[in-house]
Amino acid sequence: MDSTKKRKTQENGDTDSPPPSTLTSDDIRRIINPFTHEQLLDLLQSAALRHPDVFDSIRVLADRDVALRKLFVRGLSGDTTSDTLRAVFTAFGELDEAIVIMDKNTGKSKGYGFVTFKHVDGAIISLKEPSKKIDGRMTVTQLAATTANAAPVDVSARKVFVGNVPFDISSETLLNHFLAFGEIEEGPLGFDKASGKTRGFAFFVYKTEEGARASLVEPTKTIDGHQVICKLATDNKKVKPGGAPGQTPPSGFAGNGMAFQQPQQQLPAMHAPMLASQYGGFAGGVNTNSYGVQSSVPSFGNPMPASGGGYGHGVGSAYGNPQFGGPVSGDYGTRLPPNAAGAPAGGYPDGSHYGLPPNSQHPHPMPMPRPPPGGMYQGVPPYY
Repeated sequence: MDSTKKRKTQENGDTDSPPPSTLTSDDIRRIINPFTHEQLLDLLQSAALRHPDVFDSIRVLADRDVALRKLFVRGLSGDTTSDTLRAVFTAFGELDEAIVIMDKNTGKSKGYGFVTFKHVDGAIISLKEPSKKIDGRMTVTQLAATTANAAPVDVSARKVFVGNVPFDISSETLLNHFLAFGEIEEGPLGFDKASGKTRGFAFFVYKTEEGARASLVEPTKTIDGHQVICKLATDNKKVKPGGAPGQTPPSGFAGNGMAFQQPQQQLPAMHAPMLASQYGGFAGGVNTNSYGVQSSVPSFGNPMPASGGGYGHGVGSAYGNPQFGGPVSGDYGTRLPPNAAGAPAGGYPDGSHYGLPPNSQHPHPMPMPRPPPGGMYQGVPPYY
């Protein structure tokens, strides 16, 4: 080849021509040292595609970091095994490991597993299509290193709830029906991992909001002769009593199956014992009656809770409270030990109908209000 043709070939960017033999590696480094990061990436990218030895050198460096080769797979069926997982991912490259995490009690898959490729390029090729169909379900694959650190992804506009699902329907049948509306990222979820059967409901996460909306155009669908109901998963969340979805109900709510929560009420102290005795007493100054009413009630200075009261569950109950029934409340089941002075468990040593023994460390109940001078009624002497 004459010098003119050789010069034109080099001007057209033919990189197959070797550098002059007089250049050393330090000389080449000095040449590329001013290049920007993007320029160096472009050069390496082009060289790796054209020269296998350059690509091999790049892969050797990348393979040292296992985080670039290890994938996390979720949404697996309870029947999926490590062998199944290996068979699916071997198509993308040579594997070091493929394992499904199993439940020790049931021997079934917990619904997730890990795949480690021998080379980084196998993981990259696998992640080009993160949703894969395995044992009749669409699963999701991602780098295992990003699983713990990734911020939660909002799928509320893409997640569809399916209710009234027959127990004998297969996940494959359900998946094939909903694939008609768009690409599915994950699902169906909600199948029992031990039995492999549906629990009467399922979830699908579509890749796009358009797919989810298309599946909801007809909320009622017939699958294998059974009618199922579809809605956005967020619309199916139940509102707990006393707050928004997912909010813990306030303390004092009675778990008796009633579907409402009455607003908190502040009650006068003089009515508190009567309310407590009628509706279940109170504990810790908050009435916890069976109707869900919350009320702040003073403890009248008596820290001793009743024990065994038939109707009262705390201070303020007319049945089973030492403040109003003495050491023993007889017919209603409250039993208190004798006092330090050796008083018997029954009776009232000081002759009082309501007072505790004189040597008790617990304060006496609040005295009755004294009437005005001359008695409450004119001409009638005061009663004490």
